[in-house]
Amino acid sequence: MKKMIAMLLLTLLSLPVAAEEKKTDAPQDKDGWIPLFNGKNLDGWKVPNFGGEGEVRVLQDGTLEIGMGVMITGVTYTKDFPKTNYEIELQAMRTQGSDFFGSITFPIGDGFATFITGGWGGGVFGISCIDGMDASENDQMQLIVSKDNQWYTFRVRVTDDDLECYVDGKRIIWQPRGDVSFKTRMEVDYSQPLGITAYCSECLIKNVRYRKIEK
Repeated sequence: MKKMIAMLLLTLLSLPVAAEEKKTDAPQDKDGWIPLFNGKNLDGWKVPNFGGEGEVRVLQDGTLEIGMGVMITGVTYTKDFPKTNYEIELQAMRTQGSDFFGSITFPIGDGFATFITGGWGGGVFGISCIDGMDASENDQMQLIVSKDNQWYTFRVRVTDDDLECYVDGKRIIWQPRGDVSFKTRMEVDYSQPLGITAYCSECLIKNVRYRKIEK
């Protein structure tokens, strides 16, 4: 009997990984992109208590709706995420309001920063903060008219050497890392390490994904 039990245990240990465990491996497309939002629920995300935030919900068509709050409303990723050598991308549409929407807070080495998209009344695109200066103050600021009810693709690319940000495939920010310090504004600290936020605006989010950059 003992011999039979031992043989059974050896057989079980040699079996392939269970299907349930394999599900923890996020699917990856041919270009290396891995989805971070499943379009069904907030699995892997949480809604921080920024104070005065609006409602966050997943709509029937699979988009994430970030409702308008008094100030900041958003979601924060709860799983592990790289600190460097990665890209993150999403599509965002502002449906109400006149300030930033779908803005990405992200890790960059030992610091964090936010890609501000349509801030300060809808036109400021940039990084908060670089060496203590927010997106409206540092030399990476870009003035771009952002429109309601229009989908935009925002992408952040972080490597050991630099930071790049894109709008609809066009690079608008290039910041060498060097000795530069990165830090989020106090209002979005709850978005660390990775988050998506809107300020006094309502927006829709879809196709949130990331991929590692092989060096």
